Amino acid sequence: MRELPSNVDADAVIEVGRYLDDHAKTTAVSISEAFRVVRRRVTPSRVGDTRLEELIVESAGTRHLAVLMDNR
Repeated sequence: MRELPSNVDADAVIEVGRYLDDHAKTTAVSISEAFRVVRRRVTPSRVGDTRLEELIVESAGTRHLAVLMDNR
């Protein structure tokens, strides 16, 4: 995983990690579902929608999880 910028919300990073750690390894990670869950758990968040989406995709890739690009 790449170096995180200094303005990223650490709570969002932690919640994305928790969500992905709890996710089944045999099914694809739905971006829209992950986005919804993380946004619900971390409010208010300084991380923008695009950054959060990138964080989910990069974190899932690091864990070798398939990603379902179903957001938007």
